[in-house]
Amino acid sequence: MNKTILVTGGSGIIGFSIVKYFYEKNYNVVIVGLESKKKISKIKKILNPIKSLIFNVELTKVKNIEKIIKTTIKKFKSIDVLVNCAGIQFVAPIEDYPEKIWRKMIDINLTTPFLMIKSVLPFMRKNKFGRIINIASTHGLVASVNKSAYTASKHGLVGLTKVVALETAKENITCNSICPGFVLTELIQDQIDSVAKKKKVSNKKAELELLREKQPSLEFVKKEDIASMIYFLSQDSANQITGANIPIDGAWTSQ
Repeated sequence: MNKTILVTGGSGIIGFSIVKYFYEKNYNVVIVGLESKKKISKIKKILNPIKSLIFNVELTKVKNIEKIIKTTIKKFKSIDVLVNCAGIQFVAPIEDYPEKIWRKMIDINLTTPFLMIKSVLPFMRKNKFGRIINIASTHGLVASVNKSAYTASKHGLVGLTKVVALETAKENITCNSICPGFVLTELIQDQIDSVAKKKKVSNKKAELELLREKQPSLEFVKKEDIASMIYFLSQDSANQITGANIPIDGAWTSQ
């Protein structure tokens, strides 16, 4: 029987690269998140409906999560790999940071992974196998100015990872977080556009400026590198890697 991976934020740039990587390895894939109908339609053309499920729903609602898990188990019998990849970003100094956005970010970046893990863990225990991978960020390990909610939520996600690892340490279930540096996603592109506009420079120069500030390699992390690391962590050979927070960041956190 094929194994099954569930990816929150699975229609985003990083999330869908993970989905595709595992799909090509013959996994059943479950995509969860909120996306436009046009993008969902494109994804449906790529994936075989026999081997895939797509849920275009709000993830902060417990009822939606329960429905996702119930439907997935009914169709595929197990959830072997859970990847919590859904996340949002907003940049502003603390005194200007809207409380509403703070609460929303904590909800999506931290509470949703908690709820997903809480719901999936009983099925992993029943199946005597599970791999949980949380996509944190370098901001789960270090901080940056104007990113209070994002940094707090990602530090929280790293802490949650450690607790889940401790609670499942005697089982064939692992929980790790991956902490990527700059990946060229929609969120990072917004920051590049902002720097280019503010400093009146080309997008290429703005890219380099952004990288030079944080990422010594001066290269973006490739989304495929994240996907391949998750695949490695999902194998039997990685059963003693748990509670780890793995940077893929071009030496950002080495500074």
